[in-house]
Amino acid sequence: MKNDLSQREAVITAYLSALRARDKETSSHSLRVSRLACEMAAELAWSEARCQKLKEGALMHDLGKLAISDAVLLKPGRLNDWQWQQMRKHPAEGARLIRQTPILNDLAPMVLQHHERWDGKGYPYGLKAAEICEEARVLALADAYDAMICRRPYHAPMPLPEVLSQIEQGRGNQFDPELTDCFLRLHHPF
Repeated sequence: MKNDLSQREAVITAYLSALRARDKETSSHSLRVSRLACEMAAELAWSEARCQKLKEGALMHDLGKLAISDAVLLKPGRLNDWQWQQMRKHPAEGARLIRQTPILNDLAPMVLQHHERWDGKGYPYGLKAAEICEEARVLALADAYDAMICRRPYHAPMPLPEVLSQIEQGRGNQFDPELTDCFLRLHHPF
């Protein structure tokens, strides 16, 4: 068992190193999303094992960006329709890579579903509500928050009140309502 855990940790570390070599921001984003997701898991009183799995899934959630061309991944400014279609492939590409690594197979649903939406308007499959694994629903919140709060090639960081307002507006359409309430309790400055 200990050997399996060591192998699992080594594979995750190798994938994170590949992400860091490709794009430091994607790697840093994954670390921040992992921290945010773990804070939520603790607030939700998830078991230590479930929290660990969420942490690992968060670290791997953007692994599929390894398959996205630099012209799209690193493009400053807004993506055109074709580039956006390419970027939307990263959850499926990440899940494909995870499935090729049997020791990480259990992380594939989180990686695949982290851009699905509560209202069914997400991607890649248009899953909705409880069709989306709960871990992916937590990742969706942490991912969106970090994307808004940090500088990206296509936008400046948003002020915290605006970010929290966007999260609140996403309650029940983009995000799981109960998980949104939990997230807002943790991150609301008042």
